[in-house]
Amino acid sequence: SATQKPIDEVARFLTSSSCQIVDKGHRRALDLAVEVPGSPLEAVMSHEVWQEIYGRLVELIGSHRTTLITVNTRRLAERMAHQLSERLGAEHVAAHHGSLAKERQLNAEQRLKRGELQALVATASLELDIDISDVDLVCQLSSPRSINAFLQRVGRSGHAVGGTPKGRIFPLSRDDLVECTALLDAV
Repeated sequence: SATQKPIDEVARFLTSSSCQIVDKGHRRALDLAVEVPGSPLEAVMSHEVWQEIYGRLVELIGSHRTTLITVNTRRLAERMAHQLSERLGAEHVAAHHGSLAKERQLNAEQRLKRGELQALVATASLELDIDISDVDLVCQLSSPRSINAFLQRVGRSGHAVGGTPKGRIFPLSRDDLVECTALLDAV
């Protein structure tokens, strides 16, 4: 599995005796980019920059069948889902985070699977090995602070034989821009 690392530790955990590890070093093509607003990023996001981000997200959502927007906090998930709902219609956008009732989480997951949602805004709550079906694009707002977390989130898209995971990362400050750029460089 691509998410099992370090492989020698996993092998020791799974086997009681010695085993031979065969690691072909799988490397998958990725379509990744940093989305930088036209207005300058500051230490704190201005209203103008937020409007640019919402506008760009609406464009990206409109040009893809299904978009997963990943964020680092419940508060940002709710805010983003609300703002996108106002622009795209509440029936096309849902939020998913650990503070939601399990029924609401399941409802959002099922609506995404059935193709009823254009966008799902989620925290790490969606990383719990949940099958969410086809996602065309993953947009990450702010650095997830981990290369593996970013790759796992983007890996939710293009999840088919021959598919290419597609991700866009949106820095939310100047410092975040540096971190997002370094993250993509490390990938």
